[in-house]
Amino acid sequence: MQNIHKELADILRGSKKIDYKGIVLYLVEKEVLDKALILEMRVVAENEDRGIKKRNHFYDYAKIINPQYPAYKYTLLMKHKKKEIFDPLKVKKTLPAEFEIWKNKSRVDLEKEIKSQETAITEEYGKVLRDRLEKEIEIAEKKIKEVLSDFDSYDVVISTFEAYTYYPALYYVMEIDGKNVAKDTHLRQDVPNLLWFQDNRPFSELRSNDRMSRIIQTFDRYCGSIYIKKKKS
Repeated sequence: MQNIHKELADILRGSKKIDYKGIVLYLVEKEVLDKALILEMRVVAENEDRGIKKRNHFYDYAKIINPQYPAYKYTLLMKHKKKEIFDPLKVKKTLPAEFEIWKNKSRVDLEKEIKSQETAITEEYGKVLRDRLEKEIEIAEKKIKEVLSDFDSYDVVISTFEAYTYYPALYYVMEIDGKNVAKDTHLRQDVPNLLWFQDNRPFSELRSNDRMSRIIQTFDRYCGSIYIKKKKS
């Protein structure tokens, strides 16, 4: 469904786009949100017509963060994303994929490190590091196969507690039934993230910090200290 990606890009054209730590966040107005939701419903209908069952049919195209209520404030941050799996059946099912993810990520990260100008790793030492990693992968793969072949003889837990990996996240505030409700969510790197953003509070009622916060969030910055936003006609 390549045309879905194109249609979504056309829908988002004109919305404020924010790049942060490898993710893309769009601040969308209600009209843009509604078009994205209609596109999502079309994807769901087409998938169901073809017998495709998914929990989130729009997963491959975008993350729509708050389709029901607009946010009037948000903050981007890096947050620890913890994974913990204790259930033996889930662990056994997840183990092969966990190994593949670790193997591929380790290879990619090592190549980035070797090719980085900051590390200045020589070609000879680069080969040493690659060989060392491949040996580690070989040992891990052998152990995983050994465990899977006699799983009931082992206690196995999957957790990122020790690794402490950080991912881009969004903290945002909505007004629901007259109450301020704060939420946070991790953002996705492979698709655009859509935040329905609407701050109608008069400037005169905003504290200085809130006033500048809205400007930073909705204006484009130039020259380090100049914020510009085209007025609506």
